[in-house]
Amino acid sequence: MSNSGTNKPSVLFIFAHPDDETFGVAGTMTLLRRRGVPVTLVCATRGEVGGISDPALATPETLGVVREAELRTAMDLAGVVDVRVLGYRDSGMEGTPENNDPRALAQAPEPGVTAEIAGLIREIRPSSVVPFGPEGIYGHPDHLFVHRTATAAVHLAGTPGSGGEAWETPVLYHQTVSRERLVQRAASQSGPFADMTPERLASLGTPRAEITLVLDVSTVVEVKEAAMRAHRTQIGPAGPMSELPRDEVLQMLSREHFVRVLLPWDALGEALDPLGGLAPGFATTPA
Repeated sequence: MSNSGTNKPSVLFIFAHPDDETFGVAGTMTLLRRRGVPVTLVCATRGEVGGISDPALATPETLGVVREAELRTAMDLAGVVDVRVLGYRDSGMEGTPENNDPRALAQAPEPGVTAEIAGLIREIRPSSVVPFGPEGIYGHPDHLFVHRTATAAVHLAGTPGSGGEAWETPVLYHQTVSRERLVQRAASQSGPFADMTPERLASLGTPRAEITLVLDVSTVVEVKEAAMRAHRTQIGPAGPMSELPRDEVLQMLSREHFVRVLLPWDALGEALDPLGGLAPGFATTPA
């Protein structure tokens, strides 16, 4: 089956919580929108069990509603207006009681969520789909769940007779970060990875050699930072990564990393690929 000529190049990003998209790909989203490329964001949960940087902003009972509003504000800054929230509950970090909440994403039947995402893919007919990679950046249960179901949904959506008109997504990327950079940050004894065991550190991110596309988003990093600040409940007044030198923060925020994944119908050089289309002006090396 060929999708040639059936739609305008567009990108569907699929993540787990509000702010996943901003930290990972807000620069890429902004560059795509400035080129007129349609972008859709699907967020599986409202981040109901995240932290609260200031008790005046939210309570545990209102956090999900507040974080969805923060998400939409952040995406407005990036130029993304098509934001869809699936409505599952945040499962919390690995090993926490929230993992067992029957409403949690991690408790949802994977075939049902896969079919739901496949339906969105058939509806939107994107030329690229971008979820987390298999490591989920740092192994959050919801990140891993989104990786599995979104990747499976790309295949399901392209299968005739599986519900609705089949859509063979031309290009699948996994969003990731450089493993070496995360390990380096953990070694500095600051930030969220400082207390991880060596075994856990060895599973973070993706090795530099396996990353296939790195985009330099420094020309829009101020938009990315503004979008990050929109997630007020998650980022304190000092700003993201405030414990690091400013030039290091800018370097980290200015690179966004992806791995292209071969699909059964993949045709390198022929498929519509808006992210790859950014490479001539913005490709760089991993952080």
